[in-house]
Amino acid sequence: MTTNARDDDGGSRRNGPDEGVDPYRKSSIFSAATVATPLTILFYGIVVLSVHRADAAAAAAVAANASSDDDSSGDFGDSFSWEHIVQLKDRIMEGPDGLEVMDLVLLGTISVLALELLNFLVKRSGYWFHAKFIPVRGKHLDELSSKDNLFIGLNKLATAPFVYFMVRYMFYEPNSSWAPRNITWMNTLLPLPIIFVAYDFFYTLLHWALHIKAIYGYIHKHHHHQKAPSRANVDAVNVHPIEYFLGEYNHIFACFLYCRVMGMELHIAAIVLFLVIGGTLAGLNHTRFDCVVKLWGATIYDSKHHDVHHRIPQSNYGQYIMLWDRIFGSFRDYDPNDRINPKAQLDQATGKSIEYMNRKKGATKVE
Repeated sequence: MTTNARDDDGGSRRNGPDEGVDPYRKSSIFSAATVATPLTILFYGIVVLSVHRADAAAAAAVAANASSDDDSSGDFGDSFSWEHIVQLKDRIMEGPDGLEVMDLVLLGTISVLALELLNFLVKRSGYWFHAKFIPVRGKHLDELSSKDNLFIGLNKLATAPFVYFMVRYMFYEPNSSWAPRNITWMNTLLPLPIIFVAYDFFYTLLHWALHIKAIYGYIHKHHHHQKAPSRANVDAVNVHPIEYFLGEYNHIFACFLYCRVMGMELHIAAIVLFLVIGGTLAGLNHTRFDCVVKLWGATIYDSKHHDVHHRIPQSNYGQYIMLWDRIFGSFRDYDPNDRINPKAQLDQATGKSIEYMNRKKGATKVE
């Protein structure tokens, strides 16, 4: 079945089969492969929690034997369960240096699982909000190579230590605030636009530097194998680990500038919003969803701008906003009149290009 849909320029174009149909309703997309990673992480999280619980039980038993006070009530299982929670909470409240190895493993697993959940939500969000699709104009990376999967896996795992160092920095930052009762718009909402602008200033410079010919082939070229991103955060983190490290820890640097250089108070709730919003926008940058955020008529964010960058690399270096690209002269607006190759569009049932699926069907017939 094929349909005619309105393109961005108001004209009509011929789309692939069942365009606009939620692909997650089709078994080939929402398959075991789709949920394998989250379930695997959840499984290991349960294993880690079980081991953590056993270690805490042993520690509690030793403490109970060494104590001369035996007036506690209830069986050991009930007291241990509560004691385990209290002990972990107390270690967290003591700060990063009070955490044990298994605490770090458990919290790191939760961080990676949170990234997987965010990726799932971003991939679904366009269908929930009935977003328009950005037509594919560049070559879609239909199959991930072993190198792609290696980099994606390493970078997902690297999320855990990044979160740890972000939390560690905020814990020891004199201008940080943690108590829920201290949340105000001045230390939680006001910092967000400032931090995003500061982050993107340095990210734009970094991104531009990674496109320098002498450097490009060693690091950033890998990310540009995909010229029509579609897998949300999976395509977003499909970068060289060095690039991922520099981009992620730039978040900490932006917070440092706000707290230490500007001398402003920053609540930990602002950090949570900063990372969640940033992860969402970075994921949307690597989907086919046409997502635009405007404020008083001015475009603050447009996912099409990063899609332009993947096709025309010497433009739109910013991650979240195009402010610095406009200032530096590297901004290139999205042109809805650019040529569209119908065969390059994605098959909604598989997420692969129609051209790729046709080749695959042809090879199957030959066999």
